[in-house]
Amino acid sequence: MLKLMRLELKRNNMRSYLMASAVSCVVLLGFIYFIAYAAQLGDTEEFRNPGIALRNYTNIFRLVGIISLVIFGTISAVMYSRFIISEYTGKRAALVFSYPVSRSKVLLAKLLLVFAFTSISMIICTSIPYVVFYMTESVSPIVVQDILTIRLVTDALKMLGVSILALGGIGIVSMRIGFIKKSVPTTMISAFLLSAFYGNILSALYGSTATSATGVLSSLIIGGIGLIATIFVMFELSNKVNKMEVE
Repeated sequence: MLKLMRLELKRNNMRSYLMASAVSCVVLLGFIYFIAYAAQLGDTEEFRNPGIALRNYTNIFRLVGIISLVIFGTISAVMYSRFIISEYTGKRAALVFSYPVSRSKVLLAKLLLVFAFTSISMIICTSIPYVVFYMTESVSPIVVQDILTIRLVTDALKMLGVSILALGGIGIVSMRIGFIKKSVPTTMISAFLLSAFYGNILSALYGSTATSATGVLSSLIIGGIGLIATIFVMFELSNKVNKMEVE
């Protein structure tokens, strides 16, 4: 499987995806400071209300995590479109089917490569802004008034972990929708809508109930749905690819 994944890396130029991830990291970093300054300058009841204020790490990290999920959900849709939809459409399918290995293994290698790349990129590009922002706040605070505790860090990591599972489901489900129509725009639109939907759920979940029994159960349900969706689509698409004929 690793050999097939390395082959896919050689066949596909990953530079554009690396650049997109790097740009996303910079955007997320800038977004954190934008939120911080907006909260500082805001003079409305929305900002002053402690129940929904952005003047603490919890809400800032939560909002950035949602934006990160939408960004990398879209990136995963683009990659799945290139690695799966384009590869199994028209004459390109003949080349893929000519590999001296089973079609299922080739498909699985493509799916795992995209999932691994987007997951690792999301972890790195979301963590770096968190760390940089916390370090600058420790030296010269902009807006954050609370203390970065172990509990807060644990909650942020839990949200990121659940987001990774959600990302897998978002990418592969949107790809399957686009595969039906053989349409890249359909895949991207589906990914954006699913990311926004999942993001809203995570936002509500990681509020006051993040550490409660209900919050933990909800986390398991959300992560489980993403994992189940990923596995189901992988098997369903594998069966379809095995029965495909070159057009």
